[in-house]
Amino acid sequence: MPFDPSLYRAYDIRGIYPSVINEEFAYICAQAFARVMNAKRVAVGRDVRLSGPTMQKAAMQGLVDLGVEVIDLGVISTEMLYFASGTLDIDGGFALTASHNPREWNGFKFVGKKGQPLVREGKLGEIYADADAATPQKVATPGTITETPLLAQYAEYLQQYVPADLPSLKVVGNVNFGANGKFVDAAIAKLPLEMIRLNWNEDGGFPKGTPDPLLPSNRIEVCERIVTESADFGVAWDADADRCFFYDEKGRAFAGYYINALLIEHFLKREPGAAVVIEPRQIWATEAVAQAGQGKAVTSRTGHGFIKATMRQANAIFGGENSGHFYYRDFWYCDNGIITFLTVMGLFAEQIKSGGTVSQLLDAYKKDYPASEEMNFITPDAKGIIAALQARHPSAELSQIDGVSLAEGDWRCNLRMSQNEPVLRLNVEARTPEALETREADLLAFILGNGATLRDDH
Repeated sequence: MPFDPSLYRAYDIRGIYPSVINEEFAYICAQAFARVMNAKRVAVGRDVRLSGPTMQKAAMQGLVDLGVEVIDLGVISTEMLYFASGTLDIDGGFALTASHNPREWNGFKFVGKKGQPLVREGKLGEIYADADAATPQKVATPGTITETPLLAQYAEYLQQYVPADLPSLKVVGNVNFGANGKFVDAAIAKLPLEMIRLNWNEDGGFPKGTPDPLLPSNRIEVCERIVTESADFGVAWDADADRCFFYDEKGRAFAGYYINALLIEHFLKREPGAAVVIEPRQIWATEAVAQAGQGKAVTSRTGHGFIKATMRQANAIFGGENSGHFYYRDFWYCDNGIITFLTVMGLFAEQIKSGGTVSQLLDAYKKDYPASEEMNFITPDAKGIIAALQARHPSAELSQIDGVSLAEGDWRCNLRMSQNEPVLRLNVEARTPEALETREADLLAFILGNGATLRDDH
């Protein structure tokens, strides 16, 4: 039977539990995944959400009834699912997770063999169609469930990314009540690191609200503790830990756009001339550091399914999104929040050992590449506003890789529809802070003048 179509996103499934997504859907969806992927062995895990245990149980029962051998990963962070796909003999897997969405949500994130991404235009769309058309199926010989915790193996794997010769550092870390704390602890156990741990206990009720570090209200606790503790920097992850965010020693957020540039510079020093994948929301900083490193910057549609596919096509060493997803060729082209933390910590440490501060790195990027934070708008006419903006600037350099990107003189913007929410997203960059302020105000007035409402993202 058809399910609520709002469940089906461009690269994952999300819905409110139990009215939109529930155990019945989990059972059917798991069977659809196994049929479409022709899967005989499937890894299944979940995040810390309160609906996770029964949702995972129903999904695993669906697989067992189909004769599939199930590898039960237990409570995991999303990059653990990718680690399982790369290291275990399985045909793919999924996690029951709604990432950074509020507590009442749940969902599915999928992966194929060796980190293979699934998107709606491909196998994921087939899974959606199968789920809508399917009825529960039960074969004569049921499958099995094998509990397979991977903490020790994953901790050992992460040691290759631990930076050498770290000085003593004080770091404020926030895992937003997700499953990531134990994995971070395992990765840093032998480091000269004083970690001020915030919200480290797993709690799917998310007692401090939506576990999304991009929300300004979610930054306050980290920022204040950095200052009061005189920490060297701060780090935060979302609830399923595939996104990673940084703060300087002044408690200021270090935008994902600039972390992308920092990491591109780092990886192109390791492998000059390599391809890197960027996304179109803001590009002047990432293109510049790629060019300086003799690398090839390949622009992809925003979204982890699209970035991963582009990474594979280009054999890119690194890819990044402004939203805090960072991707690595050596991690099966997938995103990983702990690898990002360890790598960026090493780069911050080099700056500190040379007598500098993390804020000096941030200020250098902000000075050379002024950029806005993302603004989100609610509108019933997203396509119409995008078309109107394009028509308003007929002489601008145009890209339509994702929404519309316009570059004209000393400014550039990207306006796109979200893949996961009914919103229109605006990002702006400019050559000077003054030009950024002027263009932000102009574009904001234009979009509001076309009937949109600015969403309060606090």
